[in-house]
Amino acid sequence: MGRKVLGLLRQELQLRYKISKSGIKCWVERLLFTVLQMLVLIFSIIIINGAVCGFSVVHGESMQPTLLEGDILLCIKLFYQPARGDIVICRTGKGYENEMVKRVIGMPGDEIFIDSNTGILYINGHPLEEPYCKEKTFQIGDNVYPVIVPKEQYFVLGDNREVSMDSRYSEIGTIDSKKIDGHVVFRASLVKKEKYNE
Repeated sequence: MGRKVLGLLRQELQLRYKISKSGIKCWVERLLFTVLQMLVLIFSIIIINGAVCGFSVVHGESMQPTLLEGDILLCIKLFYQPARGDIVICRTGKGYENEMVKRVIGMPGDEIFIDSNTGILYINGHPLEEPYCKEKTFQIGDNVYPVIVPKEQYFVLGDNREVSMDSRYSEIGTIDSKKIDGHVVFRASLVKKEKYNE
């Protein structure tokens, strides 16, 4: 009888050891699977942020009242073709490599003329309606008008024309299509627009 009890105890201990061993193995497998999922997620975010979409933060006043300092922007990069009126994130490629947020005004081949007397901007001889601007557009840069936008280049302006550094200045000039990093499709604002209007 004692041998039988010892045999049963030995079997019970072996079974518990197997269960505990398989429990640890299961826990390790779950941990490795979770770590693998996290790595795939991080890698996907890096790929998506680099190639598909991206985030940027507005610095300065050049896009007021449309965008305010500190606004967080989501932009689409993949397969984007700039269109007139789009708000884009771009760089100049002319030594002024900081990201800029501007509005596409002139397309390749367009003739841009700014009437210094009236502050009206003309595209191919037609006045451009700009409801997003509070002020008129004046020739505050050093470009000579009319400007013909070169092939695969874009003429960009900030909505706050009095302070914006944009294509009116030769140090920025027209923006190469390869230097347009994305089209702004969403804005999260931490500042109320009424604050700007006061």
